[in-house]
Amino acid sequence: MENLPPLTLTKRDLSILELLDEYRFLNTPQIKVLIGGSKRNLSERLSRLFHHGYLDRPAHQRELRTDGYRNVVYALSQQGAHLLSEQLGDARYVSHHLAENNKTAKQVHLAHTLMISQFHACLMLACRDRDNLMLASWKNPERALLRVLIGGQHIPVIPDAYFILKDPSGGSAYFFLEADRGTMTQNRFLRKLQAYWQLHITPPETKTPSAFRVLTVTTSQQRVQNLVATAKDADSKHKGSLMFYFTSQGSYNLDHPEAILNRIWHSPADGAMHSLLEGKPARQLTNSHGENSLPNPHDMI
Repeated sequence: MENLPPLTLTKRDLSILELLDEYRFLNTPQIKVLIGGSKRNLSERLSRLFHHGYLDRPAHQRELRTDGYRNVVYALSQQGAHLLSEQLGDARYVSHHLAENNKTAKQVHLAHTLMISQFHACLMLACRDRDNLMLASWKNPERALLRVLIGGQHIPVIPDAYFILKDPSGGSAYFFLEADRGTMTQNRFLRKLQAYWQLHITPPETKTPSAFRVLTVTTSQQRVQNLVATAKDADSKHKGSLMFYFTSQGSYNLDHPEAILNRIWHSPADGAMHSLLEGKPARQLTNSHGENSLPNPHDMI
């Protein structure tokens, strides 16, 4: 490190650090579509930020190659977090566990987080392309939001992410995201969906919305079919609910992020394909494609 040429940090560098703070792990193509610029220049800049200690490359990413991952994965380093804290005057960027988590993150955790990052990036890009749709909020909870009572047991509700879409008229739609790598048993996954259903029918006195959709992204169409069949038993009448949507990770990508909003979603309620934007919004706002912009909460059930 002593022989490295000096590095003058730019606003774009800070944007990269902020992006990695928000997404946790990102690969080079994901950073490119969110930041912009040429692939070569970005790769060189990421390399320099890494060698100067502002970014980490999680060691276990080498194991991802067995799953078909070929791109370098980056994370915010402890030094990068301190820099953000100093530059932006916000102590939340400094985490005592940050550097250790980057070192110990195993293959399964990296793949799971990158799956969430891919969805997040595609959703962000899809909303950028629409004048009347905004990703108003995105959170990755680190602990259970709350617990619901099912069969005498308190079951935690802890989504991989939850987010809010808004339109200019003030309409909002709430979503919980589950990223399924195919490792969870059908029974465990059913209990997870039942917890969401219980949350819907007995909303607590918290800021948790009473109407929402639960989106599950999984590894293959076969896994989608299996989870859709399982989800038929998640609601109290065992008929399947429009509250639950499923798709495979191959149904959208960084080249075609808009697909994430389109009719790629399966529901246990019927055999139709669904869009995140379908429904009958109270103010009947339509987007540039002639579709309804946000669903009515009552259409989610």
